[in-house]
Parts: sequence; structure tokens; C-alpha cells
Amino acid sequence: MPASQVAAVRPDLRMNMYEPGADTMNRPTLDGRSLKPYRLSPEVIPDISRVMDVLAIVIGSSIYTFISYVEEININHYDIFCFIFFTICYLAIANFANLFSINAVMRPISRADDVFVASTSSFLFLASTLYGLSLGKMFSKYELLTLFIIITTLIISERFLMYKLFVYLSSNNIMGKRIAVLGTGAQWKNFDDRFKTMTPFFVYLIGNFDCEQEKLKGSIVKDGADGDLNDLIRLVRDGKVDDIVVALPWNDQQKFKYIMGILTDLPVNVRLTTDLIGYDLAFRPVMDEYSSIPVFDVVSKPISGWSAFFKRVEDFVLSIIIIIAISPLLFIIAILIKIDSPGPVIFKQKRLGFNNNIFDIYKFRSMFDDVSNSTTLRQATRFDPRVTRVGRFIRSTSIDELPQLFNVLEGTMSLVGPRPHALSHNEEYGRQVRRYFSRHRVKPGITGWAQVNGLRGETEVLEKMEARVAHDIYYADNWSLFFDFKILIMTFISVLFQKNAY
Repeated sequence: MPASQVAAVRPDLRMNMYEPGADTMNRPTLDGRSLKPYRLSPEVIPDISRVMDVLAIVIGSSIYTFISYVEEININHYDIFCFIFFTICYLAIANFANLFSINAVMRPISRADDVFVASTSSFLFLASTLYGLSLGKMFSKYELLTLFIIITTLIISERFLMYKLFVYLSSNNIMGKRIAVLGTGAQWKNFDDRFKTMTPFFVYLIGNFDCEQEKLKGSIVKDGADGDLNDLIRLVRDGKVDDIVVALPWNDQQKFKYIMGILTDLPVNVRLTTDLIGYDLAFRPVMDEYSSIPVFDVVSKPISGWSAFFKRVEDFVLSIIIIIAISPLLFIIAILIKIDSPGPVIFKQKRLGFNNNIFDIYKFRSMFDDVSNSTTLRQATRFDPRVTRVGRFIRSTSIDELPQLFNVLEGTMSLVGPRPHALSHNEEYGRQVRRYFSRHRVKPGITGWAQVNGLRGETEVLEKMEARVAHDIYYADNWSLFFDFKILIMTFISVLFQKNAY
């Protein structure tokens, strides 16, 4: 069914799925401002701050060791104990005092006294422990005081340098977070006023968008908004929005359900502002990036911040290792395919990937060339006449999927993630399966949680696709490196004993 007909059946799908031939956002910028995606998220600042503080302690300890060597002061193995003990104490105290929060890092002057207190407390704990263990005689008061002054000075100085670095990254559009507000009227005005007053670090408001259901059919946007819900979703699909703040009256439950049903399919954080009375009450911030703006977390972007970095490293390193290890097998399979039937060795097909972006997926060709290039693709079945002799073997052993390792290197796929479906299948199941497009909040994978749980191959009944989607959403919401390794191990085992791949 064409995308236009799908939209007629369910209008909300017009915003959730890719429409072949559809233009991107007609308004690529708002008020002439560039909306180029940021390369760094402010979510990484707390972890960077921890690493830099530890690095300052390491450098301070090294300087102290060098001074001790020059002045011919005896160096003993208890120095390592002191370094580890102090580092643990400092990290614990600093974390308790929220010294690694974005607000603390970006206020180095006002929080310098707290850093001093954390360092002093750590040294007092260290000194008490040394004398309690009768190790005080191993260090003179002069040595401990020298070490304290060096490390404390370096930590405070390093935090000033970090502040300058983050300001530079922000001013050069390298680090930041763009938010868009969905809502108009009094709710939007109160949020906008509070935002202008609080000016949270690294968070930039690009505008507000109208969300009236009757305006989703392309009618003129009112109330001076920067666009409608369709415009907002196009910006998200282009990677130009990081967070969506929903500013709607809380008593409109029907609208809330409708809006949230759409936004949960998007790979962004979804926040909810307080109702109007909340702006007149004292508020304790719950999210560091938003300072004292009253917002609550509704939907979190999966695999973001450091998680996205570690997953990319995992994909890159493992795919390189696997490609090198199986290169003889790839060469042999390529020769067999060429001998078995005419046509190319590699089969490319358009698939829907992360954030509904279309990419070319690579596979070893397992069908006759004339049917492989067909624009209408149906799932393979047992004893499918379209499958070649070699194709039947490589499909049953999943060898046909191996070229997707090069998709992983390109960054269009991951080793582990929801399996990408053909465009025609997306149209078909998008109409029938609730939250189907939530699968695209993460990169598609060569294998996935659904596949290792027996949901691989033909989905002859709708319940199987619903179960596959449920497993894909579970993976996105519960990702970890350990979870990925578990799936990879289960994949290796299931490939040896699989029965439902045709």
C-alpha cells in the first residue's frame, strides 16, 4: 500500500514513517539560525569532570613524587595507598556534593570553596587513617601539607580550564542540546518566561510548535508558532532536535494520549512541563540540563551520551576483527554465488534505519537476480522457488547476512539491534502494529533480541510481528554492553541450531 494511502487510514503514520519522495522540512532553519546537529551532548560533562579531577590528582601526585626525588625524601610503597585512598574519598564526597553536575562545572568560581572542602575532607580522612594504622611516621606533616596544596590547586585550576573548554565547544556549535516546545497559549508562555529567566547551560530553545489535532492536515498554524507537529517531527528526523518539551494543559487526557503515542516513536527525550500552577510554586530541579525549569522526564532517548560512544566502539572493533577472521569464507562464498547463478554477488536493498533514515543494506545474493531486484518484496518461505541452491545454504546458516559487517563499519547498522525490514513491510506493519516505528529509535542490527528468542524468519501471523516489535523495544529501553555480548553469544548458538531461516 502506498504511503499516501497509509496516511489516509491512519493520519498519525504520516509523521511516523518515511514517505518515499517526501521533501524534508520546508523550513530548514528557524529565524535564519543554523540547525546543524551537535557532535557532543552535554550529558557527557559529569563523566568528563570526574576523569579530569582524577587526572589532576594523578598529576599532583606525580609532581609531589618528583619534588620528593629532588629533595631526596624517601619514597615508599604507601604512597600508592595514599593516592588510591584519597581519590576514592574525594570522588565520593564530590559526588555527594554534586560537584560533577553541569551547574557545578559551569560555575567554577562559586563552587571553588566546595571543591576545597571536598579536598580538605579527603586529606583529613587520609591523615586519620594513616595515624590510626600507625603509618603516620611514614609521612611528615610537611609532606602531607605539600601534597594537599599541590592536588587542591590543580583540581581547582583544572576546573577553570574545563569551564573555558566547554564554553568554547558551546560557542562553536560543537556541544549543546536543542529543545523544541510542543504547545501554545498560556502553557507555552509560562515555560518560555521561565526559560529566559533561568537560561540553563547548553540548552537552546529553537521554538514552539502547534499540536492541535485539527491542524495536522496542513492547515495554517496559528498563535505565532514556529510550525505544527508535522514540522517538528521532520526536524527530529533530520537530527535537529534533541529534546521535546510538551507544554499542554494536564486536564486534556485525550490529546495527551494522542501526542504521546506519536512522540514515543521518536529517538529523542520527551519532557513534560508542570501545569500552570507549578510555575508559582517552589521547585527542586530534577534534570541538570534544565536548571530550575519545572520539567519531568517522560520518554528517554535510548543509547545516548557515553552509551552511544561505547556501542560505536564495540561495533567498530568487533566488526573489524570478525571481517579479518572470516575473510577466506567471504571469498569462497562469493565464488560459489557467481558460479551458481548469473548476477552480482552482493545484493543491495533500501531499508529503513535509525530515525527512519533510508540506507542500503548489503547481503550475499541468495535469490535469482531478476526477483532480487523486484521493487515489491515478500518474505521468503520454506522451499521458496526464488532462492538459489547456494542461496538456500547461506540463508539457512545466516551466512548471507555477513556483508552487513560493512554496514556496521559505515555506521548505518550495529552488530546488535532490531532487524531492518523492507520498506514495503514497514508500510504494511506500520498500519497494524502499535509502536512499530519505535524500533527505529536505535540503529538496526545484524542480530537482535527478537532473533535470539525465536522470532526470526517468516512472520506468517501478525502476533509474531507484534512479539518481534515488543522484543525490539525492550532491547532499546534496556541496552547495555553486557546485553549486547549476551545476544551475540546467543546468536552464535542459535545459528547452529536454527530451523526457521529460509
